Amino acid sequence: MAQTFTGWQQTPAPHRGERVWPWLLVGAAEVLAAAPMLTMVAGGGLVAGVMGLAAGSSAADVLLLVLMLALGPLLGVAVPALLLLVPAVRRTNAGALFALHCTGLLLGTAVEYFTWIRPAMG
Repeated sequence: MAQTFTGWQQTPAPHRGERVWPWLLVGAAEVLAAAPMLTMVAGGGLVAGVMGLAAGSSAADVLLLVLMLALGPLLGVAVPALLLLVPAVRRTNAGALFALHCTGLLLGTAVEYFTWIRPAMG
């Protein structure tokens, strides 16, 4: 009898003996490494937005600045999310996928921080 593809398949639970916790530790460490940079990006965007509005800039200009500052971390999370379109990737370990998304967040935040925030601070 032929098998039919029913659409979205759930990620199977880890099998006995398959380790999930090392991937969760790697992902948590990456989030902790990205947290100070994310704080500086968010704080810098808030300060720049308030100062821009106080200086008489339009709200559209401030919104564009906030969008540009948020683009790095968002792209860092969105690019690994595109891998979930591949069925073989969805069947892998959920802990590994979590670590992959955290790596994207860390890389996107680091690029944003070291190309925009750090040079602006001097």
